[in-house]
Amino acid sequence: MSNLVPFPASRTTAPDHLGDYPDQVGADDHAVQFYDSDTYLVGVVSRFLLAGLQGGEPIIVVATPAHRAAFMARLEELAPELALAGDRITLLDARETLARFMVGDAPDPDAFRSVIADLIARTAGGGRVRAYGEMVDLLWQDGNASAAVRLEELWNEAQESYGFSLLCAYVMGRFYKEGDASHFLQVCQAHTHVIPTEEFGNLDTPHARLREISVLQQRARALETEIQHRQELEQALREALTERTRAEEELRACVKREKEARERAEASDAFKEMFLGILGHDLRNPLNTVLTTARIMQISADGAADGERGRRLERIVSSGVRMQRMIAQLLDVARARLAEGIPVTGAATQDLTPLAEKIVDEARAAHPARRIELRRQPPCLAHVDADRFEQVASNLIGNAITHGDPGQPITVALSAVDGMTTFSVHNFGNPIDPSLMPVIFDPFKRGAQSGARPDGLGLGLYIVERIVIAHGGRMEVVSSAQSGTRFTASFPSG
Repeated sequence: MSNLVPFPASRTTAPDHLGDYPDQVGADDHAVQFYDSDTYLVGVVSRFLLAGLQGGEPIIVVATPAHRAAFMARLEELAPELALAGDRITLLDARETLARFMVGDAPDPDAFRSVIADLIARTAGGGRVRAYGEMVDLLWQDGNASAAVRLEELWNEAQESYGFSLLCAYVMGRFYKEGDASHFLQVCQAHTHVIPTEEFGNLDTPHARLREISVLQQRARALETEIQHRQELEQALREALTERTRAEEELRACVKREKEARERAEASDAFKEMFLGILGHDLRNPLNTVLTTARIMQISADGAADGERGRRLERIVSSGVRMQRMIAQLLDVARARLAEGIPVTGAATQDLTPLAEKIVDEARAAHPARRIELRRQPPCLAHVDADRFEQVASNLIGNAITHGDPGQPITVALSAVDGMTTFSVHNFGNPIDPSLMPVIFDPFKRGAQSGARPDGLGLGLYIVERIVIAHGGRMEVVSSAQSGTRFTASFPSG
């Protein structure tokens, strides 16, 4: 609802002729003049002061420098002999006087009484004083409406102890906010007389004034209705915004829960994919060795004496073939994606030579037609997880067997240089396509030499690099038609 209410009659009774009010000031009046232009204010205040001078009253003017100069200039025009009576006129700066009793953002009652009592005592000389002040207007201009209202109350309290009449003035244009209504009403209630601006005061007949009052009442009622309607719309808008905010928060919470659930699902899927991919890929090479050995033993078995042995070997081969199919299925499941990171546990400083010999022997047994050489320059110590190192060796040697020239040897070498122990596998044959070099260690990228038959899913080199990096090492590859292809895994020496 609007804060606009009618002024109470107790302190708002105006004289019959508003334009003549300064000439009819009462002894204990505390009046307020609202104005739009300085020209009008100067005329009203000058007449108010002149009436006091003509009645023998001392004058106190607490105003801005510009207004003080304008008032004195007008008084000299109206009554030069009175205006020059300097001993009867006290001029004070409004801002400086205000500062003498303001504590923080509020006037201090004790300080105010001290300043005003001293001022009136020095000025009155046993008689009544007529004062004009615009300190309240400065407070309102500063946006401190509550302090302006409190200062008006302190002036009223001072009138009960000291004999003076007072005229205050406010620029009407400062009361333009809806929130000013309650303070404006308090200002009006603090005065014995409230004088409207020149727009109303200049109306020359009672009928014109009544007509203007009726128009202003209609406008006030219309404004109240408009404000009430606007407040209802604002309340509805606030409720809608609150509901929208609640819906947005609920949506964000749902999105967050969905994201967390998706991340958990993706992490779980990634772990499964990594597990299946590494399991399937790294079981294949030792299984091939088992199957090859079993088939060789089948060929060497002779007759009935070896009948039971032959059946057992047949079961081994059959089970191995079935396991190969299962591994292929595992690799198919892991084909779509493989998560980052391969755990390394049980790392210790140890000689890589026996580990490399073991893997080379297995590769020779599985591929008896291939020539695999092992070269080592001891000591070949490195801080590694033995099982993971064997995975690296097995995958690199298997890669060389798959993609190398069958008529050329595969060279496996161990050496220690500059705090790193290197394990390298070299083979001759078609070089790696240069376009594949940037992605040679990516999962599911077949880093095959040009012209070679694709074999596997492209997990081997990815797994090798992940294991080497997990050990704090690095992988390198060089490939050309003249010098062949060499993969080198470097591990910290310990």
